[in-house]
Amino acid sequence: MKLIAMELYEYKAPFKHPIKTPKVNLKYRKSLFVCLKMSDDNSYFGESNAFETNWYNDETISDVKSQIISWYEVYQGKVFDSMQAVQSALEELNDNPATRSMLVMAFYQMFNELEQFVVPYGATVSGLTDGTIQQLKATEPQRVKLKWTEDILSDVQSVKDLPFNVQIAIDANESLTDNEQNKLSILSRADILYLEEPFASLEQLTNYTTHSIPTVAIDEKATSKVDIINILRKYNVDVVVIKPFRLGGIDRVLELINDVKQMGSKVVIGGMYEYGLSRYFTAMLARYADYPSDVTPAGYYFEQDVVEDSGKLKGGSIQFEPPTVLTSRLKRIY
Repeated sequence: MKLIAMELYEYKAPFKHPIKTPKVNLKYRKSLFVCLKMSDDNSYFGESNAFETNWYNDETISDVKSQIISWYEVYQGKVFDSMQAVQSALEELNDNPATRSMLVMAFYQMFNELEQFVVPYGATVSGLTDGTIQQLKATEPQRVKLKWTEDILSDVQSVKDLPFNVQIAIDANESLTDNEQNKLSILSRADILYLEEPFASLEQLTNYTTHSIPTVAIDEKATSKVDIINILRKYNVDVVVIKPFRLGGIDRVLELINDVKQMGSKVVIGGMYEYGLSRYFTAMLARYADYPSDVTPAGYYFEQDVVEDSGKLKGGSIQFEPPTVLTSRLKRIY
């Protein structure tokens, strides 16, 4: 198939409940979408998980837009007859994994039939409120990931008190100091699935025994295959949260999952407050994870999405159908 044209779109929607993390407060989510128009008369969409600023990752929406336009100017009119041909054309984006990931998402659909599937529901809660408690009661996720706050011990207890069985993970976003040793010791005995990115430096883990801190997961530090493998070999880390946009896309994540499991470590697939298109592919990869991943049902974060009913809740699990992007809701910018 020949690449005939490329279009770029933006979409922006407010969160139902503002997102509060140790690093940022978010009231809305702005995302970038690409549409590749091919010679088979079909259009294929990809969603970027970059943000407007570099609070989470170096690549911003503006960076992705610039890089993808430059890439398109080189490859417009080129023929892509396999994923191998796609991977070759994307080599120059190795230093721009968010851009590469968005393009891989679109190209993947050209060569793979998208399926219906079911995955566990893993909710992420950024600030436990009466509203989020009611949302959890109504949706009954199999796992709840709590963002670290000063009230983390009471937040954990509140989730434990929910009227259904649920696994608990905690995300500290590299915000902890050794002043939190008492809380970590309590949490180590509280049946926590894992503690994600407790410290800015992994060297701080050497101050703790395996019994004085919950099982540790890396997320922000899981920036490349080489870094992940080295960390698993050197530190007391047992879980890797893999985010496709940071690693460069679906193809690389599938390969990395096998590598991590061969080392005896566990895998979680991470989401980034995604809209329905990207959420489908996060869920698709989550089928190979060891624990419930960051997969939420339609309507969890936003009242309106670019994909209708992207993930229907069914008793603690989520059923996904192949996504159809509603272009009428997108704002074209290129």
